[in-house]
Amino acid sequence: MKKELNYIYIVQEGDNIESIAKKYGVSAMRILIKNSISPSMVKKGKVLIIC
Repeated sequence: MKKELNYIYIVQEGDNIESIAKKYGVSAMRILIKNSISPSMVKKGKVLIIC
């Protein structure tokens, strides 16, 4: 079984969900679902779990 790594990311000025997803090689939808958020909630200073 593959162990899933989780990262914590703090949203920076100019980030959007697509750019964050690309940086970590995951889908934007996966980040949104994991964090129970909508794209409009991705704002500077928001803490996200990336997996």
